[in-house]
Order: sequence, then structure tokens, then C-alpha cells
Amino acid sequence: MKTEMSAFDVLAIVREMQGLVGGYLDKIFQWDRRNILFRINVPGTGKKELLFQDMKWLYISDERPETPDTPTQFAVHLRKHLSNGRITSVSQKDFDRIVIVEVQKEKTFQIVMEIFGDGNLIVTSDGVILNCVVSREWKYRDVRPGAEYKFPPLRFNPTTASSDEFRKIVRGSTSDAVRTLATSSNLGGQYAEEVCLRAGIDKAAKARDLADADVDNIFKALRDVIDAVSASPRACIVMKDDLPEDVSPIPLVQYSNLKQEDFSSLSEAVQSYLDRVKTSTQDIENEEILRLERQLDKQRETADRVRAEIESLSRSAEAIYTNYTVVDTMLRDIKKAAEGATWEEIKERGMAISGVKDANPSKHHFTIELDGNSIQMDYTKGVEENADATYGRAKELKAKLEGALRAVKETESKIEYEKRGLKKETIVTRFKKTKEFWFESYKWFITSGGKLVLAGRDARTNDQVVKKHMTQSDRFAHADVHGAPSVVIKDGAAATEDELREACIFAISHSKAWNAGAAEGSCYWVLPDQVSKTPEPGEFVPRGAFIIRGKRNYLHHLPVELAIGEIEYQEERKIMCGPKSSVELNAGKFVVLSPGKTDRNKVSALLARSFGVPEEEVSRILPPGDVEIKENGGVIIEGQ
Repeated sequence: MKTEMSAFDVLAIVREMQGLVGGYLDKIFQWDRRNILFRINVPGTGKKELLFQDMKWLYISDERPETPDTPTQFAVHLRKHLSNGRITSVSQKDFDRIVIVEVQKEKTFQIVMEIFGDGNLIVTSDGVILNCVVSREWKYRDVRPGAEYKFPPLRFNPTTASSDEFRKIVRGSTSDAVRTLATSSNLGGQYAEEVCLRAGIDKAAKARDLADADVDNIFKALRDVIDAVSASPRACIVMKDDLPEDVSPIPLVQYSNLKQEDFSSLSEAVQSYLDRVKTSTQDIENEEILRLERQLDKQRETADRVRAEIESLSRSAEAIYTNYTVVDTMLRDIKKAAEGATWEEIKERGMAISGVKDANPSKHHFTIELDGNSIQMDYTKGVEENADATYGRAKELKAKLEGALRAVKETESKIEYEKRGLKKETIVTRFKKTKEFWFESYKWFITSGGKLVLAGRDARTNDQVVKKHMTQSDRFAHADVHGAPSVVIKDGAAATEDELREACIFAISHSKAWNAGAAEGSCYWVLPDQVSKTPEPGEFVPRGAFIIRGKRNYLHHLPVELAIGEIEYQEERKIMCGPKSSVELNAGKFVVLSPGKTDRNKVSALLARSFGVPEEEVSRILPPGDVEIKENGGVIIEGQ
């Protein structure tokens, strides 16, 4: 199964990307660090979505992928430099898996997509790297912001090479035909095989022994493949046993016995191929289970080895005490033999003593045989010290054994998790996002009395929620816990005590009290005119923080828990996370979450499938740390 693009794929995709030249970069998105989307407005055509997926696949998507609402720092930086820039050219660097998109604004920028190794995306200007997804250092080049950008060392370019240059490569090879084409001629293994098949050449034949006519046939077959890919591609997906095997810009002879499905463009073929790969992940899951089981075997072996060593050390320490007189005499004899002697002499004299099996005088160590145990002793120390040292080594290994046993349990849990199919769906279902409202840029919920409550996600939005959205008819809530958000209850002047309590529960649950595993906490609410950004002389108010003056209305023993459920808001379906009393009243089905040890991302994935929405829509409203499902109010959760 193909896992990344070849140089021929890049050649074909760059041809398709010529349709983006003249377009303007609109927005840039990044998610899961390795996925980057460029939204491009092309005059006369409309918006195009250029997707660099997993930094291994580059194609023009025919539909808008799900993108995060909050851009990453990397995406923000790229938008700053590239938004509204005009694409002036798209090219492939020589015949490497490198695509260069040139963008013109007040100055010229280059977006360099390296589709080899682990992949990378680099933005440069005037030859200097402005930003990159991954910083790396090689012997021949550095990839990091501020460094001069250098391409990888130049390799043979079959797209521009003459027949004489190609013949020189072949005649200078010491390998067979297919390896020469794959490496020296820079075709890669798959297309080296393809060229040999089309030329009718034995791929195992020595390259330097090929007849001139054979070399000419190989060069002609190579040129035919290059011309087909660059001038008239017929993209296709290859199916094997009803599973996607490969995607290529042209039909390949090597797949003539397999089903090949044609597509109008390589982008369309790549997108379809990747979608089909996602729907057949059972084999990948099985491979992951096998990998984990191999890992588990090694971990168990390590634990058994450490356990055996602990038992051996414990027996040795007991043998030292049981044979106290014998050991004491032996240590005295060895110490006496070592007086004024060289290491060689100490070893020779020590080994002559009955019961000594080995010696390392440089470390003062001798190994003695005692009750069937080989025991390492330090002849500069007494019996008790040697016994204590042996017990000490056993104690250290017990701590190591505990770590090994924890690793075994973790791996066993991972295997069980994989077998239950919770991590990867056998069939990928694309869920549609619910309607998005303006307040979803903040944390939010609807009280049991129907009032909107807003909370900041970070220091910036903590400031915004107060400065932009709090009026005199509202109320402000906050918890005296580091990292607690600013919470505004809209129309809070008319809020009931229950609603104010809900807002306070929301505030404490979105603070660091959650990560600390607290079961309950305290919070307060105040009037808007008690909230100020103006410090007293000598004070400083950091971004996202406020000064509260006057009486604070504290509520104590608030549960640190939140519920998530499906509600209807303004005749639209929404997934809401808030205090149990508000969610339970508004939702047809819900779950109650409390601080726990289950990865919030796993719970997010489960709940997203249960509610039939994209995972990002759930993850962005969940509390800040790991969770446990405390109560289930009618939600069918797969795997539970």
C-alpha cells in the first residue's frame, strides 16, 4: 500500500497546480501539526483548497476539509506574511520531491514543500527561512528560522538529461539495471521496474553489460513515461483484493493484471485513494496490535529478568549473613593480599583464595561463590556493608521492576483498547458540523433559565469577553484559582441563584482545579462596575486579569464537574458543555464528566461519534484536562 508521493506524482501534481497561478492566498490552516491547507481565490474559477496532508500528500481537494476554528501560531505567522499574496509560479525542484510555490506581495516569498523523509513546509524570502514546521540539522544544511535555505544536494535529473548523459550513468554503474535506474538515475524502485518492463529488459542484468540498443530502449521507455506524466496524465487507483494498493498519474504496466480505476486528475485520484485507505484501516489496526504484542513480550521479558535479579541479590544478601564468619575471613584474606600490591598482583593473590571466582581490583571487587550464589564483594568494606550494598541494589531494582510492570499494564491496556476498536474506526464517517454561532469563539453554555454564559479561552479572550460583551445588566464570575477564566452571565441581573451557581460551577470547572483532580471548589460573582483594569499605584494587571473591588459573593462546595449533551438553540441542533443542571434540563441525552485519568482526546472521539458531529466540535468545548464519564444520561457510547 502506497504511503507517500513519488517524484513522478510531484511532476504531475505540479502540472495541475499551474491552475493556481494568478490566484490569491486567502487563508492558511494547520491542524495536527502535519496538515496544512491553503485556501486560494483564483480569478474566474473561485476558491481552491490546496491540501498538504501529513506532509506526504499534496493535492487540490474538491471539498473543504474540516479546519480548526482557532489558528495555530504557525498558521497565524504564515497568514501575516502570505495572505492576499499573488501566486506567480509553481514548480518542482529539478526532479526531487520538492514543490516551490512563489508568492508576490510587497516582496517575494517561496513556500517550499518537501515531500520526502518526514516531510516539511518551509517559507523563505530572499533565501532566508522565515518559518518551518520542523527544524532540522543535517551535515550539509540547516532548516530553521533565520538560517539560509539550501536545497538538498543535487541529484541526477532524468527529465532534462540527454541520452549521452543517461548512457554515462548506466555505463558507470556497478549494479544491475533496476537498481541503477532506481538510485543512480533517480527514478525510485517502482518506476525503475516500470521502465524495465516497458523496455523489455531483464531488470537483473548488469547495467554496464547492456547492449547499446538496450540502453537506447531504456532511455526511450523512460522518456515515454516522463512525457505521459508531464503532458497527458491519466490518473488511476490500483485495487488489489478490493483494497487500494496504489495511486499513480498514469496506468502502469506492472499493474496490468489488477483493476485500475481512472480519474480526471491526480488530485481527485489521491483524495479518493486516501479516503479508501481510511475506510480499510482494520489491517493497520491488526499491525498495530501485533506491534504492541511484540512490545509487550519484550517488556515482560525485561520484568522477568529484573525480578530474577532481585531474587538473586536477596539470596546473596541472606547468604552473606548466614555465612558471616566465612565471609569475614575471606574479606580479611583478600584485603591482606591487596596490601602494597599492584592490581595484577592483587588479582593473582585473590584468585588463589578458596571460593574466589573472579576479580576486578580497579573497583575493589571480587566475586565469591557462596551457597550456590555468585556474589560480588568489595574487599575494602566489612560484612555488614557488603550485605547492605547487596540489599540496596535489590531495592533499586524493585523500583525499576515497578516501572517495568507499569509499562506492561499500559501496553496491555493499549492492546485491549485497539482490539475494542476505539482508536480507529473501520469505516470513516464524515459528520457535518452543526450551525456555528458568534459566541463559539469563547467557552459558553445556556443556563437552566435560558441565559447565555460566556468564558474566555485564554488571556486574550478573557479580556475580550469583559471589554466587548459585558454590560451593566450582566454579572461577572471568577474562581480564585490560577488559570480560571473570566465568566460573563448575559442578563445576569435577572439571573436566579441557581443560574449564578451554574456560572460559578462553569468557572471553577474550567480552571486548573480540573487538572488537579479537585472534587469541589469555591467561586464568586460580582457586579460589572466592580471589575476593573485600572491598577492601584505600584500594582500591575497582566493580560487577561482584572481587579475586583468591593464585596465578592462567594459560593462554596461547588462540584468540579460538567455535562455534555445535545440541545436545541434557536431551532438549531448544538452540542453543549455546561453544569449538569443546565445540560440535563436542555438536552435530550447527555453524559456527566469529572476529572479523571482517561485521555480527553479519546473521550472526545467517542462522544463525537455518539453525537454524530466532527470531533473538533466536541474537543473545543470539553474541560481542560483528562476526564472520566461519571454518569450517562442516555448516550450510546460505542465500546462501553
